[in-house]
Amino acid sequence: MTFNRSFIILAFFAAILISITGLPVELISNAAKYAQVSREILTNQDWINLTIAEAPYDQKPPLLFWAGAFSFQLFGFSIVAYKLAVILISLLGIFSTYKLGKLLYGKETGLLATAFWITSVAYLHFHNDIHTDTLLTTFVVFSVWQFALFFRNRKWHQFVWGSVGIGLAMLTKGPVGMAIPAFAIGADLLFHKRFKDIFNLRWLAAILIVGIIISPALIGLVNQFGAEGIIFYFWTNNMGRITGSYVGSNTDPTFYIHTALYVLAPWTFFAFTAIVLEIKELIKTKAKSKEFFTIGAILLYLIILSIAKQKNPHYMLAVVPFIFILSAKWALKVLNSDKTSKLKRFVFSANRVLAIILIFLSLVFTTYFYPETTIFYWIFSGILLIVFFFLFFRPTGLKKQIVMLTISTVFLLFSLNTSILPSMLQYQSSIDASRYFNQHAPENATLNIYGPGARYWELFLYSKNPGRYLLEKEDFQNYERKETGWYFTNSEGLEELREMEKNVIVEKIFQHKTVTRQSLPFLNPKTREQHFKHLILARIE
Repeated sequence: MTFNRSFIILAFFAAILISITGLPVELISNAAKYAQVSREILTNQDWINLTIAEAPYDQKPPLLFWAGAFSFQLFGFSIVAYKLAVILISLLGIFSTYKLGKLLYGKETGLLATAFWITSVAYLHFHNDIHTDTLLTTFVVFSVWQFALFFRNRKWHQFVWGSVGIGLAMLTKGPVGMAIPAFAIGADLLFHKRFKDIFNLRWLAAILIVGIIISPALIGLVNQFGAEGIIFYFWTNNMGRITGSYVGSNTDPTFYIHTALYVLAPWTFFAFTAIVLEIKELIKTKAKSKEFFTIGAILLYLIILSIAKQKNPHYMLAVVPFIFILSAKWALKVLNSDKTSKLKRFVFSANRVLAIILIFLSLVFTTYFYPETTIFYWIFSGILLIVFFFLFFRPTGLKKQIVMLTISTVFLLFSLNTSILPSMLQYQSSIDASRYFNQHAPENATLNIYGPGARYWELFLYSKNPGRYLLEKEDFQNYERKETGWYFTNSEGLEELREMEKNVIVEKIFQHKTVTRQSLPFLNPKTREQHFKHLILARIE
């Protein structure tokens, strides 16, 4: 297969289409919290001391929030502006994936790896549901590419840019931004016994560069939290999640194996095959000419993630470009020949099953769980399905497999962005509560959260005048603006408010179901009504 220009155009067209359809989709949960931190940077006119709901914020370093705030400043406050900032920065990650793949295995591998990356669920979904890992991935792969160049060409500017990449990665998500490039670089240098490069004074220059870049984050933490802020940044927020001493209780060591099934889709079987073949080659040949940047980063990082007590699908995002570089390498090396092998038959058959599953799941949601009635949706979907089944029933080569899988992902994520998620979000009542507040509350009123049972950060993001997160009675009693406050809470929280204040008026009761907790009984329209919880918007008169 010659991976020509038309192929990369198809991949970019698919990525652009899905990205555009995802731009207006509302942010919820942590993604909404991060956007709100960006908003408060502009509200407070303070780019160093971060806040969320007027309280000091230390959970993540500021780079994602700076990007969002800068975009708000340029384009005005909107979810589209926030997402657009991240997408534009991620162009560097796309380019770096191509260049690293090309450097290690040739132009065709670089192009195919890039196509895998930008058409994967990992890329497309997490540029809609934005986390710090979304930006982290860009700076990690950029850093590894620059260091890989340096250890081949010995040009100092490449070493400097690699160090800058690590600094920006740490300014995005803390020490993990240093750990992943260190795994990649360290594995390659160790395997090739390049100890002079490992124990070299040049790393002091890298430390200086990184230190300068992350200094704004450290200054903000010291200002608000003192020495504890520095300890939290370098130790508690990372090791505490691994050991569970800070947060997390997931002990499933296979979490990232079954998570990878959908995060890497539709290239899942290419990826799993590539990892197995790469490890097999490593054990059998111990090739001294082999690179270990990719497999070193992948294995070492995923092992640590699997041991860690806190686990989330987006945590593995930062090594996905490396996985796809190996996927492209082995797809071209093993699956692209005219010869038929058991491995080739298995992978191609598994891909066809996966593609059908993606199509089937989309149709179940849009015809039964949340029936879609928009004519445009069905016209566009019909065109995609015709092309998909035309390819599905024809003799299969690698090129047809890739196009077929790309179409299946486009169909899934187009359905998700334009139909499924908007339908699910109608039950994310925190967004409706914000809109109700914006329409009915006086200008001096603030919208607050009372109690952990109603902690939905999007309430603040979509509010015209966000207030505070009041965890318990003491927080409410110390709140200076309680008389002008509106409060989003649950039934237990309402009872507590009535214990403290006489004139608590219920403005509206909402049926609620969080998007990420919509189980099969809820999705079933026949049993949906039995599975709502109720959240309340109240005010004090």
